[in-house]
Amino acid sequence: MGNINFEISGYMETVLNSMIAKGYAKTKTEALRLTVFEFDKSNHISEDELFEAAAGKILKNVKSGKEKTSKFSFKELE
Repeated sequence: MGNINFEISGYMETVLNSMIAKGYAKTKTEALRLTVFEFDKSNHISEDELFEAAAGKILKNVKSGKEKTSKFSFKELE
């Protein structure tokens, strides 16, 4: 699993900070993981559906030129 860095502000930041202050989580990352887990738990989203949504977004960004790709070569691993 890869890492993602992003900035959270406004209402979402207030919620994450409240989760930390109330002892639900120790860090913002942990608080965010808990919210994603609870969302999945209440909406019953499977890994396949999540993958399809993520892949669809990536393909859309590639087609529109917002995301660039490069050809992979196994020789790069040597």
